[in-house]
Amino acid sequence: MRSVPNGRGGRGCKLQRENDRIFIFQTLEYRGNETEVVKHGPYFCSARNSDGTMKYGTKEPWLGEGYYFWDTRISDAQWWGETVYKNTGYIICKTTYDQHSPLLYDLLGIAKHFDEFIECAKLIKKQRNLTEIKVAAVLEYLKKYTEFNYKAVRTWPNPKNYKDLGIIFPDQKMILANVDKIQICFFDKTLLAEPFSVIESKRFAGNQTI
Repeated sequence: MRSVPNGRGGRGCKLQRENDRIFIFQTLEYRGNETEVVKHGPYFCSARNSDGTMKYGTKEPWLGEGYYFWDTRISDAQWWGETVYKNTGYIICKTTYDQHSPLLYDLLGIAKHFDEFIECAKLIKKQRNLTEIKVAAVLEYLKKYTEFNYKAVRTWPNPKNYKDLGIIFPDQKMILANVDKIQICFFDKTLLAEPFSVIESKRFAGNQTI
């Protein structure tokens, strides 16, 4: 990290160099088994059992099967834990990834990837006479019918309403969007750069936090 002056001779805003490690976080349900989690994690997200049958009560993964992580911000991982595991508690695990890898399909940071994804989605909708299509379905199509050699996909599940940060452009009609809750789905562990470790544990007992 390096800092830029704040105009009064002190240290100001911190800027992250491009070659700095990028932390990513996986949120899991609290089960009191942190040692096992470190040994066997990260954990693969799938809607199917090992025999191919659908798991009961499991929702379809947004980006297909893979290892899901929140990019950069631990606050997003905490939000997921508070939202999904509010009755039991959660643990947060950390590792890093190579943000500049050519094996990363980046729908948020690389316009070319985004544009070709949209064109593919349009093609599928036309072929199947659909008005809308799920992101996971487009990714599955790319994997099956194109030379899709990527090992992970990075995206921002876009809320319908942006959070206003109070940062505007000159005409005051456009704002700087608050891009949060960025997700990465790793199809395998190729791009994961460091050992998987537990960094936070929160257990809920009734309405109390332990």
